[in-house]
Amino acid sequence: MSLTPGKGNGSSLNLLAKVETLSILYAAVFLTRIGFGTILVIFPTYLSVSSYLLGVILALYPALEGLSALPVGAWIDRSGRRKAFILGMALITVLTGVISLTRTDIPLVGGAHAIMGLAAAMVTISSLTMITDLTTVENRGAGMGAFDLANLSGYGVGVISGTLLAKIFVQSVGTIFQIVAGVFAAATLFALLALREPPHTSMGQEFSIESTGALFKEVSGSFGEVASIYPLWFSLTIIVGFYFFLPKIAAGSSFSLSSSAGLVVIAAGLIALGAGALLFGRISDKIGRTRTILIGAFGELGFLLTFPDLFQKLVLVPEAASLFDEIRILFRMLGYQGLIAGALFFMGSALVPSILAFVGDKAGRGFRGKAMGIYSLMLSAGIATGNVLAGVFDTLGGVQAVFYSAAIIFGGLGLVSGALMNPLLVRKFFRRMFRIFSLGLWSPRKGNEPI
Repeated sequence: MSLTPGKGNGSSLNLLAKVETLSILYAAVFLTRIGFGTILVIFPTYLSVSSYLLGVILALYPALEGLSALPVGAWIDRSGRRKAFILGMALITVLTGVISLTRTDIPLVGGAHAIMGLAAAMVTISSLTMITDLTTVENRGAGMGAFDLANLSGYGVGVISGTLLAKIFVQSVGTIFQIVAGVFAAATLFALLALREPPHTSMGQEFSIESTGALFKEVSGSFGEVASIYPLWFSLTIIVGFYFFLPKIAAGSSFSLSSSAGLVVIAAGLIALGAGALLFGRISDKIGRTRTILIGAFGELGFLLTFPDLFQKLVLVPEAASLFDEIRILFRMLGYQGLIAGALFFMGSALVPSILAFVGDKAGRGFRGKAMGIYSLMLSAGIATGNVLAGVFDTLGGVQAVFYSAAIIFGGLGLVSGALMNPLLVRKFFRRMFRIFSLGLWSPRKGNEPI
């Protein structure tokens, strides 16, 4: 293994240089997510195809992102972070421009959209790996929280911008993709000129039995610790897939996510998630990742249990003459239940930055790209699984079935992660269960004779 710093082998960035590099990275992530958020709104209505074919085309993006996550992570560990980040952004720029050229060439548009999944894996994994390189255990939570803030705020601006642009360019939707390609190009150029490669340990070209054995020991040990959090993370990404299904559930009601009230709800949710990520990321630096994860798990589980009732009130919010009237009606109908659900939702924002920081803390120096690759793989698989399960549960019992099942999935897989993170507690639990079981099988009067 060899140390690959930003400039000159063997040197490391000082605090000011680290802050500068992180700020540039966050700015680039923010600009990129604006484009992703806009595409998220526009693309499903861009193609005139059947619902089945549209579903297949939309699924290709996360599928390719998930399949490429581990190879991309391994490549980042070997070849560096900056190269993957800039290449991924450049690829996204070109592919967005290609999509803007036609609405009728389905193989071309579908293929371009699918390859964007590979580019997204490059950008996401390299971003998270760079943040891990540039932070320490003492401030990594804050670093991941800032990333989540840039990520969510960019998506928020993109979703709102996409909604507004769709109304402006009704007759020329391809123009919106050209505008987004311009945003991507600006972000790519900005990163190319300003972003530097952070110091990190990489797999060098040298080969020896000793170095290979040391690397294998580090990677296997790191993976064992990192893997304990993946069940919880997978359950959280499944829930994200459930949230993505909400527009479909709302379609049968008078409530529209593109209405003024809908945009207010989306904006408020993203602000709460972003601010919470920044706050709880820092809190995890102070009180530890596990405790912060528990705070987030309590909030997320509570919100999942209260949301179905809240949604039933939300869909009854009528269209009003002005935005102010809609907001007033919205708050009046949601009442204290809305405030409680909002507080629980805010607490749930503790999960993402603390989980990311946990992965960064536990991943060995030569394993960080792979660890974040597995994380990205879980994200893609979880969202896809969530979309499928949400459709099944919606058919069976509507929004109540969707989110009560989400609570069961989240709680169950969360307990699995808790068991893996604290095996001593699990051993005590099974030892106690064995003793109780033994007392039931063996009679105290007859000694060792079975009952």
